[in-house]
Amino acid sequence: MKGFGIKVALVEPTGYATEWAGPSAVRTDRLPAYDDFRAAMTGISSRRGDPSATRAAILTIVDAEQPPLRIFFGEGPLEMITKEYQARRDEWRTWDEVSESAFGS
Repeated sequence: MKGFGIKVALVEPTGYATEWAGPSAVRTDRLPAYDDFRAAMTGISSRRGDPSATRAAILTIVDAEQPPLRIFFGEGPLEMITKEYQARRDEWRTWDEVSESAFGS
């Protein structure tokens, strides 16, 4: 898209105070296989963002000379993804010899 002068920004939002999980949500019976996961999620903040606050943020990105390709909206994802990417980089380094051997040289 860049070659056509089109700028793209991927917005990755966290939770917002909307009705997405309200009365219109369709739910199934809880599967016991996910009990441990649900318990682990209990400590995660349930604070939700104000959807109307996104307007100014979106316009800031739209009006930017060089908008970001990706941006998080909300509190916490940068810290979470920083840890995740460090773990991925560490794993890739650990397995780099095997990765290179797959090239056949």
